[in-house]
Amino acid sequence: MSRINGRNKGANGEREAALWLKRSFKLEHLPQRNLEQYRYKAHAKSTGFDLTGFPPFCFEVKRTEGLALRSWWVQAVNSTTPEYPHPVVMYRQNRQPWRFLISARNIGIKNGYVQLEEREFKMWVEAVLGQEDS
Repeated sequence: MSRINGRNKGANGEREAALWLKRSFKLEHLPQRNLEQYRYKAHAKSTGFDLTGFPPFCFEVKRTEGLALRSWWVQAVNSTTPEYPHPVVMYRQNRQPWRFLISARNIGIKNGYVQLEEREFKMWVEAVLGQEDS
């Protein structure tokens, strides 16, 4: 059995996530991998999040078997910007559908996150986008 390169798996996961988002939300443009995060990481100027082009959502994408939800959530929250204020962790294990972490503030809890499956995540995104249009 060959060893899987984690960096390649992560990049492939980001591409897979971008395609899922484009298809699920009928986006005109494919969200792009945020390569700036790698370029500036050494200088501590990283914007941090993995996908750009679908504001107001700040996506941290994980494609891994091992789960570290709390640390991923902290990473997503710390990566938000004024243009991308809604942190989202989008993760998938082998042979499983995508799952999502969003802020618990969406259900009235001050701290933490809640986990959503694909169907509920789509409904939440549509609600957020609808609020911005008002």
